[in-house]
Amino acid sequence: MSGLITRLASNEVFVFGANSTGFHGAGAAGYVMRGTAANTWREDEAFLRAMRAPVGHPDRIGRWAVYGIARGWQQGREGMSYAIQTIEKPGMKRSTPLAEIKAQFVGMITFCRAHPEWTFKMTEVGAGLSGWTEDEMAETFLEALGGEIRNAPSNLIIPMDLYGWNWSTP
Repeated sequence: MSGLITRLASNEVFVFGANSTGFHGAGAAGYVMRGTAANTWREDEAFLRAMRAPVGHPDRIGRWAVYGIARGWQQGREGMSYAIQTIEKPGMKRSTPLAEIKAQFVGMITFCRAHPEWTFKMTEVGAGLSGWTEDEMAETFLEALGGEIRNAPSNLIIPMDLYGWNWSTP
């Protein structure tokens, strides 16, 4: 994928994959929660505090995401994000069915259209720790767009090489 997203402007939303518990320990989910994709959550004091904090506590608010929220729009301390659940539990590869992921993509696309004031930055949701291949995820995302990239909302930024495909519009 071209360009790692490390900053968000006040009107930008980071789209990432999460597990059903909203654990956000590593990968893009770790990055939105802790500012690192490394699987080092066991040594991260802020992350461990988030795990112990009750629901609704400010300690659960991470960098761009909220611990324990697995789906939809989230607001963190330094930015915003939108989670797509792609895995049931950490380590359970291919556990959220592609049909379910597609439905969440459709929901995210609808959310993008409802919020033209925000710019959504798409990442390779589901093609990493969740075990789906890039082709499987690209096909699922394209189906959610009704089979045509030109159906994507104008405020959804899709990297030209997302999932190793060429997403340029004709």
